[in-house]
Amino acid sequence: MGIKSRETVINGPLSFDIQESDVDSDIGDYGILVKNHYTAISPGTELSIYTGTNPLVYEPNSWCNYPHIPGYAGLGEAVAVGASVQGIKVGDAVFHHSRHVEYERVETRWSPCFKIDQNDLRPDVSLVRFAGIVMSGSVRLSKIELGDKIVLVGLGLIGQIGAQLFTLSGADVHAFDPIPTRRKLADQIGSSLSTHDPATTTPIDFAKNLTGGRGVDTLLDATGQRALIMTTILAVRPMGEVILLGAPFAAYDANLTRFLRQIFLKRLKVVGALELDRLTTPNEYVAHPYSFDIAYSLELIRRGKLKMKPIVSHVLPPSEFKQGYDGLLNKKDEYTAVVIDWSK
Repeated sequence: MGIKSRETVINGPLSFDIQESDVDSDIGDYGILVKNHYTAISPGTELSIYTGTNPLVYEPNSWCNYPHIPGYAGLGEAVAVGASVQGIKVGDAVFHHSRHVEYERVETRWSPCFKIDQNDLRPDVSLVRFAGIVMSGSVRLSKIELGDKIVLVGLGLIGQIGAQLFTLSGADVHAFDPIPTRRKLADQIGSSLSTHDPATTTPIDFAKNLTGGRGVDTLLDATGQRALIMTTILAVRPMGEVILLGAPFAAYDANLTRFLRQIFLKRLKVVGALELDRLTTPNEYVAHPYSFDIAYSLELIRRGKLKMKPIVSHVLPPSEFKQGYDGLLNKKDEYTAVVIDWSK
């Protein structure tokens, strides 16, 4: 009798199902079959698909066209391992780029799957994928130095992690979010030097007052809101940088001249925070590949330097998955990070 797996499916805008499918027992020489314990929701990417604001959902054969099985962060147990897989055996706990499914087949030649400690099979540790994105895609590519002044906009999941990692890198992070509970959460974690309501103090005014009119060294945008990015760039000093932690998805019609002139006249560096090469191992040419950043993020979590538990607002069974999406979309004061527990 074959294995049955529950899987989430987005059928169209705001249309969601839990389905059951047969698991292919042929994993191949380089495959691993993982029984997931936890998968973490990515609020930005997944909600853009769930709401239909990502135009690619309507393009046939795109990576996220409807119907689509969402997700890309999971922790689980290896229940079958191909003969050519090295470093992982049956029974090992693993981190991988999992969809929201009960069982996931990982092809290790082009998809990461890393062995982790059994004690790391926890809901909060499933957020390590987002730490890897921030560390590999922005901390490594930025030019942050000790004492740099950063304005961070957006204290959702990725913003809370970004505030911590850039503080650990030596910067003074000043965070902005209109939602009081998210500012309170950042204050409790203690990584941001200050938190602000942008309705009271705008990031631009704050940056100018903080630096005597010069502007901050770096703008971290964790919202993906196009209009906000285009205006908040005024907070950055000449020769500073803008890091996009949040990915814009929906189309946006605007006059780009002012935005592009800021980049041109100030000689700004703009960094997109998608993580780097996911499969390269450390070598003499690559000191900090993605695998290193995941391992180091896990170590920071174990040391208590990267605080994930306070960020997890909800751990839900698969049957309540849609509640997680709707909460992240409509109840931002209550929902910050949602993890799905596949044991339920």
